[in-house]
Amino acid sequence: MPFANNNGIKIHYHTKGQGPHIILMHGFMGDIGSWEKLGYPDTLAPNHTVVIIDARGHGKSDKPYNPIAYLDKTIATDVIAVMDDINVEKSHYFGFSMGGRVGFELAAYHPERFLSFILGAQTPGSRNEHGNESDRKRIALFEKGPKALKRVMARSKKEYESYLEPTLNGDLKAYTAKTKANAMREDISGHLVGLTVPCLVYAGESDSLAHESAKEHSGKMPTARFVSLPGLNHMESIARTDMIIPMVSSFLNEVSR
Repeated sequence: MPFANNNGIKIHYHTKGQGPHIILMHGFMGDIGSWEKLGYPDTLAPNHTVVIIDARGHGKSDKPYNPIAYLDKTIATDVIAVMDDINVEKSHYFGFSMGGRVGFELAAYHPERFLSFILGAQTPGSRNEHGNESDRKRIALFEKGPKALKRVMARSKKEYESYLEPTLNGDLKAYTAKTKANAMREDISGHLVGLTVPCLVYAGESDSLAHESAKEHSGKMPTARFVSLPGLNHMESIARTDMIIPMVSSFLNEVSR
């Protein structure tokens, strides 16, 4: 069970496959298994060495309770620590939601370590009021405890299925700390206007958290393209593998020529 160490925080990861490396970073309250349940690693592994990471606060990685430990730029350095642990100089990167935001941080501050970025359902901008309100509701739910969370998740739609187990079995104190850290999120879009690494940014058309901001900001990134997924909401933007996997595979083939 491999772990990388980033300033005393242990970050769990798993690798499979062979070929150029691609890092997968899940969304909030997910884990390595969230990718596996949806079949992404198995699909990518024949042509890539797939590196799946448990973000800090999630899965088997360490779970600090101080919100300052969950700044986006800090989580980004966890990815670099994993790459250093497996002696990988450059990699492709695919992140969804929280993982997408981490990808924007990597594109802004560590672009030399990456071959391409695939960033789903996220934005390099600061947290908007819709996101802040969502965070306030989430913190209130976490404070009610696991039974309340279980009742809410029992009503969740099918697209949440791959996140159900890690959400219910997660550390609510760590989840609360990560959610509080969102209020400290900075607008890093100005650091992306000189990006030279190929970047695919996508979001569901019905994703009120990310779609419009992702579309706007990606238009200012010289090597980025934006794909709007008709009719999809936030979680469907990872759960609808019939739409996402062909798009991702096509992009990777294109940038690998």
